[in-house]
Formats: sequence, C-alpha cells, structure tokens
Amino acid sequence: MRFYELPPEVESKIRDTDSRPFVRVVFELAGGDVYIPDSDILECVTTSYKTEDGGIVNFGELLLKGLYDVEHNSEYTTGLGVQIWYCFGSRENTFFRFHLFVDDNGFQSQETGYLDKTTKVRLIDLSSILNDTKLQRNWTDAQTIVHAVVSDRLHPENSLVHIIAARGGINAAEINCGSLPFDVPYVVVAGSAWKELCALAKAYDAVVECGKDLTLSFIESPYDTENEYSEDSCFELTENEITHYRFFNNNDKYANNVRLKYTRYVQTERQELWSYSDAPVWYDEDMRPYYPFTDDTRKIISDTDYQAIYTAKNDEGKTRNVVYADQIDSEQDFLDAMEVTGPSTGSGTGLPSVIQYDTTTYKDRAIVQLSRDGQLIGLRKAAITGRAIISETNYSVFVKDDNEIATKGQIVKNITSKYLSDDLFENEPFCQRRARDFLQECINCKGAYYLTTYLPLIHARVGAFMDIRLNKDSAFKKVRIDELTFRYKKEEAFSSEIWVTRV
Repeated sequence: MRFYELPPEVESKIRDTDSRPFVRVVFELAGGDVYIPDSDILECVTTSYKTEDGGIVNFGELLLKGLYDVEHNSEYTTGLGVQIWYCFGSRENTFFRFHLFVDDNGFQSQETGYLDKTTKVRLIDLSSILNDTKLQRNWTDAQTIVHAVVSDRLHPENSLVHIIAARGGINAAEINCGSLPFDVPYVVVAGSAWKELCALAKAYDAVVECGKDLTLSFIESPYDTENEYSEDSCFELTENEITHYRFFNNNDKYANNVRLKYTRYVQTERQELWSYSDAPVWYDEDMRPYYPFTDDTRKIISDTDYQAIYTAKNDEGKTRNVVYADQIDSEQDFLDAMEVTGPSTGSGTGLPSVIQYDTTTYKDRAIVQLSRDGQLIGLRKAAITGRAIISETNYSVFVKDDNEIATKGQIVKNITSKYLSDDLFENEPFCQRRARDFLQECINCKGAYYLTTYLPLIHARVGAFMDIRLNKDSAFKKVRIDELTFRYKKEEAFSSEIWVTRV
C-alpha cells in the first residue's frame, strides 16, 4: 500500500516548518455542508489502526467552543456526518482525510465555572455501524453462499465482498474493490457485516476500510490478479524529524511452524446422495420383523417428515457429509427410479404414492414420506441423486522452517479461516501459498517502533510502507505503519504519532 496522493501545493507544505497545519471541520447538515469557524476548533485528535480482526478502523475526538449542542441545532446529535480536512497557510491548501460520524453520546456540553463552556464530540467511522448487528438487515438470519468469488466489481451478485456488504446496507456503487477471482465453494455468513469482511480480508491479506472517498474499500491484496500491489516505501523520516521513539520486540507474533486449519468444501459430480434398499429380515417369536443390516430408512413408509440426509463420496471413495446439494431428482424422477416387487392391482401403478418429497426446504436433506395406497408393494430400492458440496472437516496445511526451529525451538501458531480457496495462484493451491506467506510473516519479526514527529504526515495510511533512520550513523530501516494518530491543538504544535513494524 502507498500513502495517499497529495495535491502538489499540499505536498510541498509537509516539510515546510514555516507553514503551520490546522484543521477544518465540516458538518454534513440536511441543508448542506457547513464549515465550522477555525477559531471554534480547540482540539482535534484522529486515529487510524488495524484491528486484530483484520480491518482498519478510524475514530477521533473534537473539542469545540461551547456553541455546538442540540439546543442550538437539533441536527447536532448522534449520527451526524463529520469531515476532517487538514490545511496549510491559505484555505486553498487543503486535504480531505477522514469521514466520520458522531457517536452515540452525541454533542457533550461541559462547563467549568461560567466562562469555560466547551463541547466534546467523539467520532467513529462506519465500521462501528457495520459491526452492530442490530442495525443490519436480517441480521438474525445466517446466509449460505455457494460458489462465489472473493471480490469482483464487475459481477457484484457473485462477489463475497458485495454480498456481505449488502447485509450492512452498502450497495455496489459505494464499494471500491480489487479483483480476487478465487472460488469459495461454500460459506455461511452469520456474523456482523464488518466482522465477516475483516475475516475475508485477513484470509486474502487485503485492506478493508470504511474510507474517506467511498463507503467501503477492499483493496491492496498481494493476490489481486489485476491491480498492482506495491510494498515500495513512500516517505523517509530521519532523526532530524523524529521527536521521540521507542523500540520494542514483537516476539508475541513470532512462529516457525504454522498450521492453517479450515473446513475444505469440495464440489462433486452428480451422484447418489441417499438410498433405501431392502435388506434381510429377522423375525422374533411373535413374528415381528427386525432389520439388523439396515438403518431406519424404512420409516419413509410410516413416518411423517422423514429426513433423508444426504451423503456423498469424495474422489477417494470416502463417504462425506453433504452441506449443500442441487440438481436434485424431481419427484417424477424419484418415482421412476424406484425398484419394486409385486404387481399393480386395479388402477394402481405398482409404485408407492408420494405424500411428501421436499428438496427445497433444506439443502442437505430431503423430507420424504411414501404410501402404498392399499397395494401390495415390495419397495426394494429408492434413491435420490444430485450434485453435492461435501465437507472435509479439520483439513490442515502444515508449513515450517527447520532452520528457525533448530535455532529457537518449535513455536507453533494455529490459524483458521472459513474463506480459503483451493483455486490455483501462480500454479499453487491458494491455501498452501497463503500458509507459506503466513509463515514468512511469523518469522519476519524484527521488532517495532513507536515514533512521534512534528511533520504532519496526513497522507500516511495504515498498511503503507516508509523508511526511518534513528541516527545519522545508521542505515534506513523499512517499516510498515500499523497505527497512526494526528494531534491538533489550537495553541500547541501539531504532532503525528506512528506505530510501525520492521519488515
């Protein structure tokens, strides 16, 4: 990922210490956008960071003069859209950086004595709303998705990014995404839209963010087949510009043996998914029949709502559970394929009659009930045929580094994901390639830094790369930004705080 591209007149001001940066705030009111007077903005702190779940979250806090509360304007309340701009010199040298919303606490008025009334406003981005299942459409309903690709802006109806985002009320026109044409045969989406998008982004090392330009971005994956992915450094920060730094180890992220575990879903060809067949019968002393060599499939004759649970065989001939089936036999096909004994009588057909044959309510089973309609029929075999997606549970990919293990001992990390694909990436199954890349990330733990600088690095982004030098006698170190904070106070110097990891 790269830094945001700045207008030339703004970029020239980044290192210009004679031009003090300041903040402009815009309220998105019903009658139009309203700029808050610069003199009314006492403080503005904004933060962007990557969560453990895998998504980038932005939030902030404003301190304004005490002129802004719901008593002055009924629109000064929860959910109001707020734009944060950074400016230099004249107001023409501006850069739009954050699009946030007022949190549930609204505009918080506070006063000390009678001369110091201020308003505090906490700001959140759309990820907080997408993470609130109560606000989403049909959030209680799990959604089963079959044969969707990870990301495809040209075919949003078949793109997991778009399907999941739609659960949070985001339409295709509001999404910026790359091209990740990896087929995911089967997945159940049950969590909040944000948590599911984060899990998807983590599986494909993508950046998911509710950004400033479009409502949602899902970009910057190294596995993107169409868009350029860059790890080039975009900025140099030297000892002359760093006002404070702290180094710390990040050994908690280290591992030299990675186990990538997931449930592998495989599409099968059309085959027999369920069958009933006649079997030897034993009779007790009261001449009651017992069928020791068969299961309870005989209950299709007598039971209401008998469940014919599907199973299918994989390429090795092993029986596996079916999670989803289609191209199922029609009711007529089901009847035509039956094997029976005993002639038809009267107007009978010689076949059982079907009371129930429901293959739509569930995707992993059929609801079946038969009747003989007074005919003397011996049902030898009944079967249901279709195409299935089977589950290979506890499927794992193991990768390790023997040299690292010999040096540091074996340190194992287990990683799970439900969104992995078996499609090829550079002639290798994606799940295996992702496991190798995970291992490299875990091994490459060179430490991390907390830095502060007086430079307004307003174009920096979480996930972007830069170079730092801590003293003139050392070489530049390449780092990746994990978190950044911009601190503006009306009466103090601007400060940028950055958490970075060496790469």
